[in-house]
Amino acid sequence: MAPSIPVPTQGGMFHTFQGVTPRKTSTDSPDNTKTSGTGTTKRITTPHACAECKRRKIRCDGQQPCGQCLSSRAPKRCFYDKHRQRVIPSRKTLEALSQSLEECRSILRRLYPNHEVQTLLPLSRQELLNLLERPGPIDTSVGGLPSPPINTTPVSDLGSPVPKQENILEQLPGRDAEWDEERRGRDGIPAEADDINALSLSVDRQASYLGASSIKAALMVMLKVQPSLRNTLAAPLSGVEMSHNFPAAVRQKPASSTSSSSQKEPPQRIPWSWKGQTLIDAYFKRIHVFIPMLDESSFRADYLEGQRTDAPWLALLNMVFAMGSIAASKSDDYNHVNYYNRAMEHLPMDALGSSHIETVQALALIGGYYLHYINRPNMANAVLGAAIRMASALGLHRESLAQSTNDIVAAETRRRTWWSLFCLDTWATTTMGRPSFGRWGPAINIRPPEFGINANRDSSQHAGILPLIENIKFCKIATQIQDMLAIAPLLRPEDRCNLDAQLVAWYTSLPWLLRTTDPCAEPLYMARCIMKWRYQNLRMLLHRPVLLSLASSGLNPHTQACDADLAAIETCRDLAAQTIEDIAREWARNQMSGWNAVWFLYQAAMVPLVSVFWQWGSPRVPEWLKQIEAVLDLLEVMEEWSLAARRSREVVWRM
Repeated sequence: MAPSIPVPTQGGMFHTFQGVTPRKTSTDSPDNTKTSGTGTTKRITTPHACAECKRRKIRCDGQQPCGQCLSSRAPKRCFYDKHRQRVIPSRKTLEALSQSLEECRSILRRLYPNHEVQTLLPLSRQELLNLLERPGPIDTSVGGLPSPPINTTPVSDLGSPVPKQENILEQLPGRDAEWDEERRGRDGIPAEADDINALSLSVDRQASYLGASSIKAALMVMLKVQPSLRNTLAAPLSGVEMSHNFPAAVRQKPASSTSSSSQKEPPQRIPWSWKGQTLIDAYFKRIHVFIPMLDESSFRADYLEGQRTDAPWLALLNMVFAMGSIAASKSDDYNHVNYYNRAMEHLPMDALGSSHIETVQALALIGGYYLHYINRPNMANAVLGAAIRMASALGLHRESLAQSTNDIVAAETRRRTWWSLFCLDTWATTTMGRPSFGRWGPAINIRPPEFGINANRDSSQHAGILPLIENIKFCKIATQIQDMLAIAPLLRPEDRCNLDAQLVAWYTSLPWLLRTTDPCAEPLYMARCIMKWRYQNLRMLLHRPVLLSLASSGLNPHTQACDADLAAIETCRDLAAQTIEDIAREWARNQMSGWNAVWFLYQAAMVPLVSVFWQWGSPRVPEWLKQIEAVLDLLEVMEEWSLAARRSREVVWRM
């Protein structure tokens, strides 16, 4: 074929038509059949061109030699560069790189919490070191949400000769994680089991994020120190445990709560009855003292009248029935399930757009208490978060101007509701290791509840509003600790001691009525006992990361740990021992006391358990084993008064 000939176009430009020498093909070549209906041959393309075609920037057919080089009578120039095969990283490699990147970011955030990475890039090494040498003070006042600890240093600078191991203290969920609450209806999981509190014993499955304050962190340290423990925990559940499953209505409730409005019956009023009166009495005797957000006099009057049919009231009334049923019964009574189901019928998804304070109060009882009682902590966390957002939409976080007596009572109800939510959220999330998400800060100017207002309207007036006022002060300190541990579980010794001193100062300055051991009415007795157990537990959680970190590293604390770390470990152990001793002496035979006692015993048991696994040759092992045996005995006695007692005992016994 003749060489290519430039052909002039109308625009004066030239198109080059390259000649192609026809290739000989066999008659049975499949290429002969690859023609279109018009007889046009299908164009041959290749993703890889020869070096000569690349130089001339023309299409190549990928043959050896190619048609272009044959037509230009330069077949010797036709060669191909070695094709670099694209490497596709595996999922495992990507996950390892992602984890490494996140670890680097975590270190940078701890070193320079107030600087963006982009602002650090131009700085020299000396300038970066200078920033570390100019730390700012931590705001430890209780007036606002704490900033990240500016003077938190890398864990290797805490005085120990080797870096502390923080990764094991933080449990990240997998990509296909699924909350334990979602599996109950399918897998027949006991009602007492949940992943957050390690009651499910699922050591290889992390369903949700948990930090160093969680039980799961302690469990993973024990598994690292004693790998054979995994087989013990993986043993199948005993059949007797399955008898504590809730009725199916609890698991099926979400489906019925989302039924269409056209199928709903009009709300019916709830008439007064002696049974309802008994449940309300139990609520105001054993629940109200902790979260006195309801105006008892008006609540009782509305129930006695029995005329209200609005959804917020019906939801709140049924949740009061549910909590009253728990407070007045033993752990094998499931009547509370029916009241919870009825309450949920009046709380469809669109109820989250409600502007009624009674809806907020109903959700506070569901997310702050009830869902934790039936061991749905992740669902409880989400519901309570929604309640706080609804409360802020109602402006409950801002102080209102009272103009009349009725306004004063309403303003006090707003204060009590907001601070009850604040305390419930603090109590529930402290042991999850998650940040507080700003439940307290400068934008919240609502005043604490006041003495005297509604004092003669509360049946718990012997305790009055005093426990809530003191719990607010405690929860402000607890919020600081929660946020700081969520950033860096291994705090500097001076920061740890500063926060611990705040807790000690709070407890020692409590009013005499809340610190004395003199006999008193049941509501006040429960309030001061549980306040003390909670105080001891938070101090223990503040120091426990040091114990867990050193235990996971397998170091000898007496030769390879600094004095501050040794002091933190001893403080943690002393608090655990004191908690076990106090609860054994102080707990009462009702579910409000037993429920809290079991939870704090379970938390305290982790400390001697970790100690035994870590320092099995220590002369103090008999002391720690005695503490564990005391916990086992107490949990067995408490089975009638706590739904989680039997399962908690099973977990401690197996470990």
